[in-house]
Amino acid sequence: MTTKLVAATVMGAGLPLMACGGPADEVPGTEAPDTLGTHSAALSASVACTQGFSDVTCTATVSSGVPPYTYSWTYQQYVYATNRTYTTAVGAGGASQDFNCPGPDGTGTFLWNFRARATVTDATGASVTTAYSTYIPCS
Repeated sequence: MTTKLVAATVMGAGLPLMACGGPADEVPGTEAPDTLGTHSAALSASVACTQGFSDVTCTATVSSGVPPYTYSWTYQQYVYATNRTYTTAVGAGGASQDFNCPGPDGTGTFLWNFRARATVTDATGASVTTAYSTYIPCS
């Protein structure tokens, strides 16, 4: 009778561990890695700009990363009169951003050149800043 009591006590103590996913089948060091917030490829983006009648529209194209994405923009103007480049942070925007860039005046004179870049952040917090677009002449 004592043997049956001991067997029942040992068996009863092991059941809660196995029912809760306890150490019955686990081998230390073989736990599954935590994959929350990871993705298969690094965030990558590029910018292309096109000139309209009195503006430039720049569009950021994102490849890889985890949507949704947020965008912030920066642009540069190279001013011929001062022979200097001025950088301005626009701040938050969408995947496409419009900038003022009128065409040449009546004499065909360009007063400055314009280029832009975007910083893209994905849902995991990964962030990348694109290279500047090519310069576009403005007046």
